[in-house]
Amino acid sequence: MREAGTRRRTLARGLRSRSPLILVAAALLTVATLAGLQWFVASGAFTVIPERLMLRIPNDDYVHVSYRIAELKRTPPTTSVVYLFGGSGTMEMMRSEGVLAGAISADTGTSLRVVSLTAHAQSMGQTLALIDNLPRGRGLLAIGLSPNRLITAPDSDASQVSASPLALTSPHLATELAGRTALRQHLPGLLTGFFDFALSYLNQRLFTRSPDLLPITYADHYYTDGPVASLSAKKTGSATELARERPQYAANVAYNLSVLAETVRLGREKGYAVTFFEQPLGPEAGGPAWDAYLATYRTDVAGVMRRLGVPDIATQPQAGLRSDDFADLFHLVDSGRDKWTSPIARGLARVLTHGG
Repeated sequence: MREAGTRRRTLARGLRSRSPLILVAAALLTVATLAGLQWFVASGAFTVIPERLMLRIPNDDYVHVSYRIAELKRTPPTTSVVYLFGGSGTMEMMRSEGVLAGAISADTGTSLRVVSLTAHAQSMGQTLALIDNLPRGRGLLAIGLSPNRLITAPDSDASQVSASPLALTSPHLATELAGRTALRQHLPGLLTGFFDFALSYLNQRLFTRSPDLLPITYADHYYTDGPVASLSAKKTGSATELARERPQYAANVAYNLSVLAETVRLGREKGYAVTFFEQPLGPEAGGPAWDAYLATYRTDVAGVMRRLGVPDIATQPQAGLRSDDFADLFHLVDSGRDKWTSPIARGLARVLTHGG
């Protein structure tokens, strides 16, 4: 017992010591630990942990997409893939990846895979960061667009350079942000994002009234088959959304169009064809004010398409969507997904066949 006490006192004195050798050893240990964490995330090695144990909530899109990118980097696909990018409007446009893949394959006559890298409120900067981390390959990058995908301010995308909310960094996004906002990295590489995630995970899963560390299954949909909002609620939501979006669009569209163009250039550099499609939009987005707003947005996007030769898939006119096909202004329910699948699949098949 006396020897054990002596060893503890010796260890304590060593930790309190200001000896240069002790300080250097501590610094080296800290650097090695941080370098190990950086490698663990950047290499995708964190996928040894089952995704169900990493999710904070069932709709944890950012963890889910980060996990899928890590899997793709560690095991790049050897066949043709259609990658989907966009916000929740793109997430909700199909019943599943398998259903859409089957519809595209029926048109092309060849087997392929659909991988959704969508997330709620995904910014154009996050789309660029995802493409920056995709392995080189063959197939198609299909980017879902809407006016509200072109309203993010550069300041809001700055945190992605430090790997938050997605667990990845992006030199191309950093270049787009340079001169537009201050890029302050408190820790190098992915470490800021890692610690942000760790804290939010503990707050969500452990530091609660009912701690829960059981596996969570990822939910592909926010809206399964409803509920469908009333017509009056949709009209009110339409007016509110227009008032919110228009000033942000005017302030930030130039930045977002620049990022959009870079996604095209980078995607093609990695070997993929690229196409745009407009995310579903409910018929309540109508009237002179909405018409003018949508006309401006479509003209702006057409400029990028014309300059870079990007094909567009015009799905909405062919789908014949009605108000009751939408849960709200932007998100389809099953009846709408079924109407949307055939025309979007035909368009994607056409671009796969003829290039983009």
